[in-house]
Amino acid sequence: MKLQIIDAESIYQRLLNSASAQESEALYCQELLAPFEGMMRIYGGNDPLAMAKMWSFYTPEDFDGEQRPFIEDMLQRLSDNGVWQRSATALERGVSAFAPYADQIALDTINCALVLTKHTGINTLGRGYAGFGGFPGYLIVTLSLVDDYTIPRVGPALVHELNHNVRFKIVPFLPMSITVADYIIAEGLAESFAAELFGHDLVGYMVTDFDEEEIATAKRVIGGNLDVSGFNAVRSYIFAVRSYIFGDTIAASSGLPKVGLPDFAGYAIGYRVVQHYLQRTGRSVVDATFLPSQEIIEESDFFA
Repeated sequence: MKLQIIDAESIYQRLLNSASAQESEALYCQELLAPFEGMMRIYGGNDPLAMAKMWSFYTPEDFDGEQRPFIEDMLQRLSDNGVWQRSATALERGVSAFAPYADQIALDTINCALVLTKHTGINTLGRGYAGFGGFPGYLIVTLSLVDDYTIPRVGPALVHELNHNVRFKIVPFLPMSITVADYIIAEGLAESFAAELFGHDLVGYMVTDFDEEEIATAKRVIGGNLDVSGFNAVRSYIFAVRSYIFGDTIAASSGLPKVGLPDFAGYAIGYRVVQHYLQRTGRSVVDATFLPSQEIIEESDFFA
């Protein structure tokens, strides 16, 4: 695995100093978006700039408008805390962890970027950061807030998405057959990988922000629907499974059926399943990344 880390800091600084709207758009599209066009096409985006706006990325016009002060503040905080350099180090650390399995990972180059987004819409549910890493070869972590919570979690978020790149290369994401079990284990492995490298105190909100009653509810609902998978159409399949992963708020906003779960419940349960598995078997997350979901669930004894 090789990392192609996009120098987003330089791109953003040049956008702040750009002389024209035309120059800004060309810079933004060619240097920030072009490396991810393949991923965007998978998501159905033939117009990368339109897709970036849909995802609430800061886009060229924001660098010379009312959003400019927010962008400048975010960039200053990231620079002051050495986040750009630490991000590269985190990714390299993640790749090194998989070195013993290099001959089993048919993954060449991963395009990686830390991208700034507006703290609006669905981003407000995520405590300021999120990620895209489910399509091997592409990895993005987004920041809509730069604060004491998100800054130390950028590295863990990046290796979370790196784990997705490896997992979905080894166990391909097949839209018509992936199950709730597969999805929760993918998320559990990814956040457990982050915990293994950076410590359990830096696991994310999607794992920690639950009380005991919510976890009990999520365990019951998800445990009874592990085999839920696709229907006849890919969209129906995605809707069916994602309701069990992201919870009712996101389900409703996306037109998905509500299934009685708190937000991000699938992440929380997946993490706990994987942690139970690791404790019972003594294996590492790297080892577990190559194993079938059902084996991890059964040996975890979490739903027993």
